[in-house]
Order: sequence, then structure tokens, then C-alpha cells
Amino acid sequence: MVAPLDEDEVVWGPYPNYDDIARFQYGRMLWRDLNFRARLLRHWLDERHPYHHRFQEQRSLIEEVLNSTESPAVLDAQLRERETSLRCVAREIPPVFGSFWPDSAK
Repeated sequence: MVAPLDEDEVVWGPYPNYDDIARFQYGRMLWRDLNFRARLLRHWLDERHPYHHRFQEQRSLIEEVLNSTESPAVLDAQLRERETSLRCVAREIPPVFGSFWPDSAK
């Protein structure tokens, strides 16, 4: 008998990428703070950020996921109806790094 998949395995697969999961969880948590959201956007849109073009291409979807209050399983199911997944979108959330991280929201 095959054991049923737990909710996390359904969303993240049998070999989860913990960097992607962390970007989703921490990104979502920090996105709720309007000042921090402004800092993230300034950082991700900065031309020095190596992924700023990718962020611009996926911006509306990434912001939708970060704004969502749905559980990861529900959010994943909604995204799969649109022929993507939470695992795919989480991979598109840019990392935060570099000496150009904004000190405060302006």
C-alpha cells in the first residue's frame, strides 16, 4: 500500500527546494509590512539586481502570491488551474542580497 501524500509534499513535491520555500514564506511574511514591501520592490526593481528583468516579467503573479492569505495547498490548487504551481512561482521570487539593499522606505 502506498502512503498518501501530506499537504506539503503535494505542494512542494517529494524533493522540496528549501530556498524556494523560504523565499515564499519569508517573502509573504515581510510583504505584509508596507514599508518592507516598498523596500523589497525597490530592491527587486533596481537594475543592479541580477533578476530584475525576470521579476518585471512575473511581477503581477509574484505580488498576487505574496498578497494571498490562502494556505499553500489552496493557493497551489488555484495556480494549477492556471497551469502553474506554487512551486514554480516561489522559484521566481527574487532573493534579497547585494550592497544596494535600501536602508529604508522612501
